[in-house]
Amino acid sequence: MEATSFRCPCCGASLVFGAYSQEMHCSSCDNTFPLESIQQAAQIENIHDSTDADMHWDMPAGQEMGPDAQGNLQAFRCETCGAEILADPETAATECVYCGSPTILPGVLEGAYKPDGLIPFQKTKEQAQEAYKNHCKGKKLLPSGFYDDSRLEKITGVYVPFWLFKCETESDMTFNATRTSVTREGQYMVTRTSHYLIHRGGHVNFDQVPVDGSKKMDDTMMESIEPFDAKKVEDFQIAYLSGYQAQRHDVSAQDCAPRANERIRQTVRSLIRDTVVGYHTVTPTKTQVEIQNSSVRQILMPVWLLNTKWKDKMYTFAMNGQTGQFIGDLPTDKGKFWKWLLGLTFGLGIGGCVLLYILMTMGVV
Repeated sequence: MEATSFRCPCCGASLVFGAYSQEMHCSSCDNTFPLESIQQAAQIENIHDSTDADMHWDMPAGQEMGPDAQGNLQAFRCETCGAEILADPETAATECVYCGSPTILPGVLEGAYKPDGLIPFQKTKEQAQEAYKNHCKGKKLLPSGFYDDSRLEKITGVYVPFWLFKCETESDMTFNATRTSVTREGQYMVTRTSHYLIHRGGHVNFDQVPVDGSKKMDDTMMESIEPFDAKKVEDFQIAYLSGYQAQRHDVSAQDCAPRANERIRQTVRSLIRDTVVGYHTVTPTKTQVEIQNSSVRQILMPVWLLNTKWKDKMYTFAMNGQTGQFIGDLPTDKGKFWKWLLGLTFGLGIGGCVLLYILMTMGVV
């Protein structure tokens, strides 16, 4: 199978999609081209003189090795250097490990796996690296040299498959609530508590409830870099994938539905709970959510992933490739922590002694 690579019409070098220009960019001659122009050029390049190999006849099926026998890896040929690229069935776009050319693998995002759209990258690799530095900046207990550029092992732009759940909801909730008053009656303080059973109902529309459709991505991390603006979804065009990695979903919409349902329930609870005011205590008892006019679509979302290793442990950071939202856990230098704690304890002790001395000189103590 032939892998797809977009070539510069001017110099023949590889083209990548530019987050700033929203066009295809050649790093060799620095030219940019609209997506439509490159697609038209690709269509023309696909026209060729037929050979005997192109004239296919129905032949008896051969005994070819299936994907399971290959350890679920598929082989593709790099169009630039001719090397063999091995990829798992979910990988739709990657780069050749030999020549580094951006490569889009054929047939991965077709049929049921073809996305309904995608959000193009708006943030660049350089912006992801700068966000990483800002994330580490000012952390006094961070190990020295942790966020040096040389420590970053990999910065990868990945199109992650998401399912977007859209629906209308009719919801009902009940609450137990109380109001408490305290009055003086003679020599006694009397506390009276009034109990209320409260009912609330509402109609809430959900335009997009995203759920990560890839087993390779940590769900908590993907939710932490939300939200994505689904109003800026573009029609799916394979040229957007050039220069980035891309995955097709390996978790079905049906399997993702329970997570979407839970997110919808939590949001409905929070919205309706905010309408119950004027009570001293409020306890939700029942929540009923009915989904109407529902639909599901699959969208590729842009995510920058950064990896760095510290003391044999890999730390992964993620940035929303559309908004720049950045998250990731950081290590703590135990030596710095104990120095900080001792310094704080010593400082508080000195401050207490000074305050005690002042109070004594004023005759308060």
